Amino acid sequence: MAELNLLPSSSIDPRSGFCKANSIFYSKRKPIPLPSNDSLDVTTFISSRSHRGKIAFIDASTGRQLSFSDVWRAVDAVATCLSVHMNICKNDVVLLLSPNSIYFPIVCLAVMSLGAIITTTNPLNTSREIAKQIADSKPVLVFTISQLLPKLADSKLPIALLDSENSYPSKLKIVNTVVAMMKREPSQSLVKE
Repeated sequence: MAELNLLPSSSIDPRSGFCKANSIFYSKRKPIPLPSNDSLDVTTFISSRSHRGKIAFIDASTGRQLSFSDVWRAVDAVATCLSVHMNICKNDVVLLLSPNSIYFPIVCLAVMSLGAIITTTNPLNTSREIAKQIADSKPVLVFTISQLLPKLADSKLPIALLDSENSYPSKLKIVNTVVAMMKREPSQSLVKE
């Protein structure tokens, strides 16, 4: 934002924020203070905000609620499980094949906190489209729900279920469920990327 202060205010269009001098769009809002720690990761920054027990997510189909503190404990527990028990590390790719779910943000934030990469795919995609995305992104793990397992029938990837249904094709490699991962004790020594 220091750069913005060096520009003559007349060169920035007040309606659009466009600067003719350098062809950059600037925010019309006042700058917000950013953390002084340049290595602060997104999940730690978001979770450091005071939420005072407020509800973060409500599952519309079941009514299950997660407070912000529940979410951050779950993120830490899932990240610990991914790192310690499943050897997911920085730059690994994890595929998330799921409709809207209360677990979607938990999985995404846990994966990102490890420095791993999350790739999502639409549950309406065909098996062939999903196989193409798998070939392109080379994930090491898939999170999905039981109903979508047939779309992964040709995959040899380990799978973690977002639900706990036990009926699935026997040739698939189901390694865990997100509910079981959330029950683990988070590691206090896990280094966030």
